[in-house]
Amino acid sequence: MTREQQLLTCAEKNVERMLPRTSAAGVLQEDGFTDTRYTGFCLALFLTVYVHPASRFHENGTLFQAMDDCLVCLERDARESGLFDLSSCNFDSAPDTAFTVNALSDAYQLLMASGVREAESFGARLLAVLVRAAKGICGAGFHTPNHRWAIASALKQVAAFIRETDRETASALEGTADRYLAEGLDISGDGEFAERSAGTYNVVNDDQMIRLYQLTGDGAYIRAAKQNLAFMLHYFEPDGSIFTLNSTRQDYGKKVWPSGYWKMYLMVGYLTEDPDFAGYASWMWEASVSHGETPDGLAWLMLHPGLEQFGREPDLSCMLRYARVFPHSGVGRWRWDDMVVTALAGKPDFLYVTKGDMNLCLSLYANVCDKRNFVAQAIEPLSDHAFRLVSRFESWYYEPFAEKQETSDWWQMDHGKRPRQVRDCLEIAITADLRLQEGYLSLTVSAKGLSRVPLRLELGFTPGELRTESLRMRAAPGGEATVLSGSVQMTGKDHTLSVGPCFARHNVCSRMGGAFPRANDRFTVYLTDITPCERTLRISDAPCFPDTME
Repeated sequence: MTREQQLLTCAEKNVERMLPRTSAAGVLQEDGFTDTRYTGFCLALFLTVYVHPASRFHENGTLFQAMDDCLVCLERDARESGLFDLSSCNFDSAPDTAFTVNALSDAYQLLMASGVREAESFGARLLAVLVRAAKGICGAGFHTPNHRWAIASALKQVAAFIRETDRETASALEGTADRYLAEGLDISGDGEFAERSAGTYNVVNDDQMIRLYQLTGDGAYIRAAKQNLAFMLHYFEPDGSIFTLNSTRQDYGKKVWPSGYWKMYLMVGYLTEDPDFAGYASWMWEASVSHGETPDGLAWLMLHPGLEQFGREPDLSCMLRYARVFPHSGVGRWRWDDMVVTALAGKPDFLYVTKGDMNLCLSLYANVCDKRNFVAQAIEPLSDHAFRLVSRFESWYYEPFAEKQETSDWWQMDHGKRPRQVRDCLEIAITADLRLQEGYLSLTVSAKGLSRVPLRLELGFTPGELRTESLRMRAAPGGEATVLSGSVQMTGKDHTLSVGPCFARHNVCSRMGGAFPRANDRFTVYLTDITPCERTLRISDAPCFPDTME
């Protein structure tokens, strides 16, 4: 079965699921609510399946009635502006309308090229909805960076539909799109978009870059998509999921599979004539399907008949062995086969080590005045396989106001005008040096400056069997222990992570408000010292202890 056949089968199942929930009121969502945005996306799916010549719903009367119901909903229930609602948060929303317009535009092109008997009349009504929506988009705004590119691509697309029939409106749409595009693309030198959202908004941005390239012919857009997808090759975990712990959006920390990336790699490879990228797409497909997700992309395969056949067997060596620092993103990623090390600037959870089903998160608690955790300000490459995380704590105390305040109410005082006292003697500098050695990771933590500060290195393990020289126990989620010396080993179902030598000069385990929380789904091992200090740890996937009870 070809990919297109598999996508069609999945789309047909989704149509079957949605048909009983469809009426002239729109398509009822799982939460029992109906909105125009969701109904528009459902209409795009219905149209794609309806016109596919191999579909069992091809020119099906029941499906056409559902399509008509959806279109009636959009004609009647769009806001006065022509815009749609995302009922969970955004109303009369230009960006959500733009995303819907992009999906409906793909379906509209398929409809007009299909030759089905209703194409002309239904297409005219749908185009009227798209034009009205595009006019509404022109008079509205947006919230987040990626919205700009969705708006620009939607306006460019609708303008292309009506360029020969309504040049004045087409010119107005193009003009608004160009105002957005004039802001320049928000992609860093690392190849990451501003929202740092590997699990969600990278895909959204890549989609819009591809659309803008096709609509304008400007190679800057397809180069941006390709740069981001090249960056993403270093963001896949050994189980095929995506690293999301540096995201600034709602995908932060979530388990996300690469189903959304499949058609991005395939399309970028196809448009740039790079069969390697299409090969990576094959890996994305397999990784997604193996975890129960069938990627989307039926409309694009139908619009580009040569798309599925493009590419070759993937060379995954660049995804399985690498050592990269992305300074703009504040991320270091090292991988050898199924073990990955991730270092993060700007985060209290500054280091992650993953080996199969085992994961280790490291944070450093240092409570100095208003500071709680070591948070690196920068990540500095030391060599191809070594880097340094650097942080400097500068603490302060308030002084009395220089001038009498108009109020004695503390909360009404303007404390931004209150003098601050910063003392050099309260400064503490912490560095974390990481070096990849043969088969293990070396971590050296150094703290200099302010003395007698209790530090606590917190090792958050995936719970499993905990071993030390004198202890063997089942580690429960949310549990904690201070290990005095030797090594500590945590073993899961199939893999092991070990750390040592351990150390402890105190057992201060309290934490003040604002500190990075101890994870309830992990078992935390504390290693403690007092400044000034320097400690070196060896983190390995090799067991420290034999399996015998001798």
